[in-house]
Amino acid sequence: MTPSHLGPAELLHSAEAVQTAIHRMAVAINADLEPLAPHRPVVVLCVLSGAMVVVGQILPLLHFPLLLDCVQVSRYGDQTRGGDLLWRLAPRESLRDATVLLIDDILDEGITLLALQDYCRKEGAAAVYTAVMVRKDRPRAAAVPVQYVGLEVPDRFVFGFGLDARGLGRNAPGIYALMEE
Repeated sequence: MTPSHLGPAELLHSAEAVQTAIHRMAVAINADLEPLAPHRPVVVLCVLSGAMVVVGQILPLLHFPLLLDCVQVSRYGDQTRGGDLLWRLAPRESLRDATVLLIDDILDEGITLLALQDYCRKEGAAAVYTAVMVRKDRPRAAAVPVQYVGLEVPDRFVFGFGLDARGLGRNAPGIYALMEE
């Protein structure tokens, strides 16, 4: 798929590179969380909507008992610049004493992920692990602990494999950067 409907874009990571990253992340997640799961299933929180594609690909590769839930928090909407944090959907599963695996599409400024990690801890999670498909190479105001990173991208507006640009491009199999900034 060529994302021409979004205008000129540069391919940063091919579909094959994305799949390799997904498998590498799954191996690391299994190594860390499988020993914890026999006591209680891990609660996997999919950050909607961007992480749906990532979660759909990585879930079958996880070898431990888990409960799947979702949360929807956004700073972008249909814009290319982040704004205020907007909570749309909270998890239904109890996080009390749970091991939580938070999966998001991107670590950009870190504001959303930090808020979600804090939320999980306030809800009583025993441990919070975080996985992101892509991490932007950029300074962040606060340290955001992320244990599993699929791919690194430059500080540009990226889309594909769940990430969107103005609501489009989530279905692109690779990771692309918009040419206009």
